[in-house]
Amino acid sequence: MTVLPEVQGFAQAVADAIAAVAGVEVAMVDENLLTVVGSGKYARHIGRTLERSSVSARALAEGRTMVIENPQYDDVCRQCTQKDKCTDIADIICPIMIEGRPAGCVILVACTDSQKEILIGDMQRWINFLERMADLISRAFNERQQTARAEGLARQLDVVIDSVNDGILTIGDSGVILHANQSAARLLKSTRDQLASCPVSDIFPQLSSDTLGEVSSSEFETYSCVRGNREYWLTTVRPIADDFCPRGHVITFRGIEEIPRMVANYIRSERHSTFDDILGSSAAMASVKSIAASIAEGDSTVLIQGESGTGKELLARAIYHESARRQGPFVAVNCAAIPESILESELFGYEEGAFTGAKRGGKPGKFELANGGILFLDEIGDMPLHLQGKLLRAVEERVVDRLGGRKAVPIDIRIISATNKDLRKMSMRGGFRPDLFYRLAVIPIVIPPLRDHKEDIPEYVDHFVAKYAHDLRRNVTSV
Repeated sequence: MTVLPEVQGFAQAVADAIAAVAGVEVAMVDENLLTVVGSGKYARHIGRTLERSSVSARALAEGRTMVIENPQYDDVCRQCTQKDKCTDIADIICPIMIEGRPAGCVILVACTDSQKEILIGDMQRWINFLERMADLISRAFNERQQTARAEGLARQLDVVIDSVNDGILTIGDSGVILHANQSAARLLKSTRDQLASCPVSDIFPQLSSDTLGEVSSSEFETYSCVRGNREYWLTTVRPIADDFCPRGHVITFRGIEEIPRMVANYIRSERHSTFDDILGSSAAMASVKSIAASIAEGDSTVLIQGESGTGKELLARAIYHESARRQGPFVAVNCAAIPESILESELFGYEEGAFTGAKRGGKPGKFELANGGILFLDEIGDMPLHLQGKLLRAVEERVVDRLGGRKAVPIDIRIISATNKDLRKMSMRGGFRPDLFYRLAVIPIVIPPLRDHKEDIPEYVDHFVAKYAHDLRRNVTSV
């Protein structure tokens, strides 16, 4: 990590101030001995690299302040290959320490006898001053890094909040909207900029500042919206009362018409899927169901391959309900749908304090939640390479390492993966780990696309006509 270029502007300002006050020249080199800051004649040296035999290199290596009263002749200059060309008359070199290691040097340089008298005449004072300046630069870098981390976390949080289907509004203590996610703007048929600084009571009349002031715990109520046509929302209001945050409220909402869809999706996700639910009487589909049924009772990993829409998750659920693990959980994870920045914590969990915002007590990951059952990893071909090694360890050793954890957590699961990509080709081209591919594909099952078993089309047509005729309460007899 090269530190000084990160704060070069600030370091140059410090150097110019020192040169102006002290009447001597100032230079700074980074950990690679590259001159990044200079005053006076040393401004021309910016971009040049010092020799590895220089005293600055020695000060960096030893991590201590060094004083040269007589360049070319002092013992510390004996190894320097450039000592005969040196024009300095005196130097004080102080390392800049970042996280306990030297990351560069600040150098006070006397180029004239009068400047040497200034440096050497009150040497200890200048050493103390220089060490404080080095510490100031170190602090500036640390603050910049903390700010960069905070900004990065804020961007990650925005991505997560924007991925939620519910509308989310952050309300200040005065009842004014401070932030709206993309779903809120979409549901309210507005833009985020238009919502910002708007009184929340303009949107939800029941949520006046007085009403919000009475909210001391989570509340679940339905509020009407008067923006455009009269609409109704299922709304949750939660107060923010953290000592480290401004006081206010968070409002989440969704259209009341979403409730039937939510119930239907829940019922659909919880329903039992069997091999009889998988349509298709062709030889190709019969072979798929036969293979899946024959391996359902085992514990070997299964890789289901097939194009989008071929029913990979349906087959995985059928295997689950025919297996000895059907009393355990079936946990499905879409590796492509979860932002990469939080995928690791979602899969493997984390301990308390693992990162900013980590829940008290930590959180188990999907692997732990699937303990005793089956973990279904959909779109496994989209898993980032840096997580594939951790997944391989979980598959091989049946343990997971939580973020921030000190010991491995044992798991008892069966893993079924699915993908619409050719993992074998990806592994040959470096896009997927070959060792992980072979671990996941102990039992490969390929679901053919419909074009390869067109004889099943009449069966599918009859099924979907009957299904949607019932759902839409229409009397459809044929296509």
